[in-house]
Amino acid sequence: MIFFSRIALHTLVNNRRQYVSLFSVCIAGITIMLSALWVTDGMLKAVHNKSKQYYGGDITLMGGDINYSLGDAPGLIQTLKGFLPEDVTYYSRIDYDARKSYIFFEGMTVRQRMAKGVDFEAEKDLFSAFDFVEGNAEPSPDHNNIIISKAIAARLGVRAGDTVTYQVYTDKGYKNTINLVISGIFNNNSLFGIYTLYIDIQALRKVTVRPDNYVNRICMYFEDRNPAPDTIAQLQQSLSQVLPMYPKYDCKKEFYHYIDYDMPREDISYALISLDANISDLQLLIDAIKAVVLLIIIVLMVIISVGIGSTYKIIIMKRITEIGTYRALGMKPGSVKFLFLTESFYLLVAGFLAALLMTGLIMGLLTQFSFSFIPAMDIFLENGRLRPTASALKSVTLFFIIAVTTISSMLFTIRNVVSISPVGALATTT
Repeated sequence: MIFFSRIALHTLVNNRRQYVSLFSVCIAGITIMLSALWVTDGMLKAVHNKSKQYYGGDITLMGGDINYSLGDAPGLIQTLKGFLPEDVTYYSRIDYDARKSYIFFEGMTVRQRMAKGVDFEAEKDLFSAFDFVEGNAEPSPDHNNIIISKAIAARLGVRAGDTVTYQVYTDKGYKNTINLVISGIFNNNSLFGIYTLYIDIQALRKVTVRPDNYVNRICMYFEDRNPAPDTIAQLQQSLSQVLPMYPKYDCKKEFYHYIDYDMPREDISYALISLDANISDLQLLIDAIKAVVLLIIIVLMVIISVGIGSTYKIIIMKRITEIGTYRALGMKPGSVKFLFLTESFYLLVAGFLAALLMTGLIMGLLTQFSFSFIPAMDIFLENGRLRPTASALKSVTLFFIIAVTTISSMLFTIRNVVSISPVGALATTT
């Protein structure tokens, strides 16, 4: 192996001009593939993080009674703790359909889509990841604070510290209002942020005339990891032994359809909704992005494999005398193939390492620019910028796939050349 490596490296160094085009193809192709892979992973991670913030975690316990009240939230959390790892964090929330609610400020009015009643003290870690342009999500001793998106703040003309009036409809159908202080303004123009407001849970209970312990969501947050699918399945099975549970759903809309049409809500029952089920509507877009990236990688892989294979054949045809010499020294065709295989492998390794460096430079440059101005792009951004995610496992796997396909293509194109006899090589060169 050392013998072949020394010859291969010596050949590549001394005949480097012949390999410039191959090296350039390697760098360009692998750089594009790695860039597409890292950017896509970063975009999908941003979608996951934003949805995790919006839904309060990775798994949500919903259902309850006919008014969607979960009843004894502390007791339910204790039950959940018995079936989940110790590092899971639990948040009690209220999701309020805010499509008929309004925020008023000095004659200006805006409508929201969703109001999230949260405990700002309990969810400090979750809100620390928000991109605040003004203020923060610090809890208020008066329990009257609210945070809104930058776009809504601009429409109202408000700043952090201003007092706004929030109008809602109660369950009994009459209007009610409450004065709230804007403690923070966050930058999120995605569907998870622009029309969503976060309000102190006690204030939301008060204005909607709900009981002091009213909660319609218990969110389970797994911090920096994602729960495995079997974790949710096991939790569903375990809870079914102690609580009346709805079936497990892969889409939240299926759950709502089930309780509205298929099963009248007469008794208290609970449902577990995973984060994937919550964002099932986005799955088609996510799958499309993955498919496009996969297509780009496959096309570039074919170009690199075929290009290097055909170009290598031309290079080797110029080395017929060298091949004849190797054969005259007793090398078998298989050994000659292995020598060229070693050359191409080192060429790919050098191209891959150079492509890693090039990709890192490109990704570093991309992170310096804000892409929030692109409509609907913000859902894939963190703080308005692309945050590429470099996966060592995926990058190494990509390299080995490229190496296998390229070397296979190269060996296929030179299969007959390396079998030439010393006499045949001499005849070819004379």
